[in-house]
Amino acid sequence: MIEQPLRGSLRAEVRARVLDLSHGGALLHLATPLEVGGIYDFALDIEGETVCVQAEVRHLRIAALAESAGYQVGVHFVGIDPSDEQRLSGYLARLAQS
Repeated sequence: MIEQPLRGSLRAEVRARVLDLSHGGALLHLATPLEVGGIYDFALDIEGETVCVQAEVRHLRIAALAESAGYQVGVHFVGIDPSDEQRLSGYLARLAQS
């Protein structure tokens, strides 16, 4: 019999839509709220390649439009592998040229 309560953490995959993206962070649309100040791992699909970043949630607000029910979440990148950073930079450079 367990006498002490157990503690743990949960890892879940939550789909997100990227509304805005920069070298320093992103604005995401999620169905699930995230904790402001929390640091989360994100996998971004950029041109068929996965770019992994670790980001801190800076702000959270309820999405304004009924057809976009959910949350707008602003994140600041706090960790990114150098090769993923190159993929992100290349993608943003190509967007700027078009």
